[in-house]
Amino acid sequence: MPTISIRGNEMPESPIRKLAPLAEAAKGRGVHVYHLNIGQPDLPTPRAALEAIRHIDRTVLEYSPSQGYRSYREKLVGYYEKYDIHLNADDIIITTGGSEAVLFAFMSCLNPGDEIIVPEPAYANYMAFAISAGAIIRTVTTTIDEGFSLPKVEKFEELINERTKGILICNPNNPTGYLYTRREMNQIRDLVKKYDLFLFSDEVYREFIYTGSPYISACHLQGIEQNVVLIDSVSKRYSECGIRIGALITKNPEVRKAVMKFCQARLSPPLIGQIAAEASLDEPEEYSRETYDEYVERRKCLIDGLNRIPGVYSPIPMGAFYTVA
Repeated sequence: MPTISIRGNEMPESPIRKLAPLAEAAKGRGVHVYHLNIGQPDLPTPRAALEAIRHIDRTVLEYSPSQGYRSYREKLVGYYEKYDIHLNADDIIITTGGSEAVLFAFMSCLNPGDEIIVPEPAYANYMAFAISAGAIIRTVTTTIDEGFSLPKVEKFEELINERTKGILICNPNNPTGYLYTRREMNQIRDLVKKYDLFLFSDEVYREFIYTGSPYISACHLQGIEQNVVLIDSVSKRYSECGIRIGALITKNPEVRKAVMKFCQARLSPPLIGQIAAEASLDEPEEYSRETYDEYVERRKCLIDGLNRIPGVYSPIPMGAFYTVA
């Protein structure tokens, strides 16, 4: 019998989803299960998205353009403008979820053997995407004792060598809930500039920031516009994980050209997903406010409850909707 590839052997199983069959077995025994293993919001999806799906009047569910529908990308320009991120529609490539955006970014920017530096704790699937691209993740550790703040420049520079090609951050962070300060983002900018690295920035949780601190996007950093690849998704902000719509955003035309080659290989992002995501941009502001308020209440309930347990400590997450205890 032929053997599978080295890459297939090295690819880790999802540490998030490996709990699913155990949970299903427990349910079968009549146990009530609270799912804490996956970032799946249980708040309602925007009504505008559901209505758009219900009222699809197309006679053919066709391929969309490989980079996604222009009408959706043009509406996204207005969405990002609200966060002081200035784009045009051609800077945006619609992907099959944020996961595909990360994978295509790695495939387009990294050669086999190249290394990227990632602050940890980090989203577990970054490792799988790196292995798919033949790249290597080097981690720089953040600690609960320091509130998961970014380590000093020297810690990054200890890892930088001739194979280092980029830095990957998640801001606000999954799973720590940490929000990078302006000083920390400037520190990353200076490293990217000094060593001419890519900066991959996963910013899917920008809606969920619970402090007065400003949200500093990688797209706000001056002087590294051609180095930044922004990763985004509608999964969390609209409770639309299942429609599989994300985005890869960059001002770098060479990166976009390479990404488009991978986009063409998968033909197009989901048609119905794009219809729902575009409609979601028309949902009244009240939707975002109610979602945000609900997460604030849940954060208080969870953190207060955890910290009342003897010997347990969980810092208050500044963003996203996770915590580390």
